Amino acid sequence: MSRQLTYSVVADGGTDRILVPIIQWAIHRLDPEVEILEPLFTVRSGSVRDFLHGYDPGVMLIFVHRDAERRTLKERLGEFERTTRTDIVPLIPVRMSEAWLLFDGMAIAQAAGRPGTSVPTPKLADVERMSDPKSRLDELLFVAAGSPSGRRGRNFKRSIVERRVNVASYIADYSPLEDLMAFRCFQSHLERNYPYGPLSQIVSRDPVR
Repeated sequence: MSRQLTYSVVADGGTDRILVPIIQWAIHRLDPEVEILEPLFTVRSGSVRDFLHGYDPGVMLIFVHRDAERRTLKERLGEFERTTRTDIVPLIPVRMSEAWLLFDGMAIAQAAGRPGTSVPTPKLADVERMSDPKSRLDELLFVAAGSPSGRRGRNFKRSIVERRVNVASYIADYSPLEDLMAFRCFQSHLERNYPYGPLSQIVSRDPVR
C-alpha cells in the first residue's frame, strides 16, 4: 500500500505557487516514495496565531508561508511559538520566496525561453541580504531573454509571474539551499512534524514487496 500525503499552503499574500516545487522536493527528500496530492491554497488574514486557531482544511500538513521582510527569522518563528499543533510547518524565506530561486541560472534561462544562456546569478550567501529578491529575479529573467523590446518586451513582462513559477518548477535540486539557515529551519520543522514519522519508521512500516 502506497503512502499518500495531503497538504495545504497558507500564503502570506498574493500567489505562492512558486513554493510548491520547493515543498515537494523537501518532502521527497525526506520520504522519496510518498505520493503527494494536489495542495490546497489559502491566503491568510490576521495574525498567524489567530488564523491557525480556526483553520482546519482536513489535510495532513499545513505549510504556512511568512516572508521575513524587515524582521529576523527568529522574530518570525516567534509568531508560531504559541501554536501547539503538530501539523504546522513554518516556511519563512528571508526577505521573499524568490530569494530561494536565484541560485539556479539554468532554470532561470529555461524559464526565460532561452535555455543554455549564461545567467549571472548572485552568490548564495548574498541572497538573504537582498532588499528585493523578486525584482532581482525579474531582472535576471529579462536579461536571460535577451532584454526584449517593443511588443515582445511588453508580452514578456505580462508573463513574468508565470515565468517565476516556471523557474521553481525547472529547479531539479534544491539542496544548495541547505547552506541557508532559513531553509534548514524549514526542513527541520518538516521532519519534526512529518505525519509518517522519521525515515527509519517509514521504511519499517512499508510492506515487503
